[in-house]
Amino acid sequence: MKMNGRTFHKVTLIGLINGLLLGWIMKWVEMLSGKQVYKLLLNVDFLPLIGAVSSEESLFFFHLLFSLAITYSYVYILHPLKAFRKWNKYALAFITIIPAIMLYFPLSALSKTEVVLPSDLTAFFLWTILHLFYGLSLPKAI
Repeated sequence: MKMNGRTFHKVTLIGLINGLLLGWIMKWVEMLSGKQVYKLLLNVDFLPLIGAVSSEESLFFFHLLFSLAITYSYVYILHPLKAFRKWNKYALAFITIIPAIMLYFPLSALSKTEVVLPSDLTAFFLWTILHLFYGLSLPKAI
């Protein structure tokens, strides 16, 4: 995919909108279900330097940066590769989002603060469904 100003802005917009929606919906789901999936989404307390950040706004900013990285990876790295050219763009989005879904386990296990347990299947189900919806929006960036 050619990188021009219009494409760059479109990818950035989709990445930010996806990240905002995922965060807001996770916060809402956490309030309704009591499962701390939003807290897990923002949790970086186990990382050196970044882990010292405690404001929700700063943590949400890191989440948005990660969302942008996923979107740019999908559009500029994965989609143009010959190995994926014949793939359906939704199948590729699904493959792209699987690592984010699987992050549930190390994030919940490494957390220094109380979040969901790695064995909490309800929380994992919520995390998975919301990330799959996030992944469905990735092809809109192309």
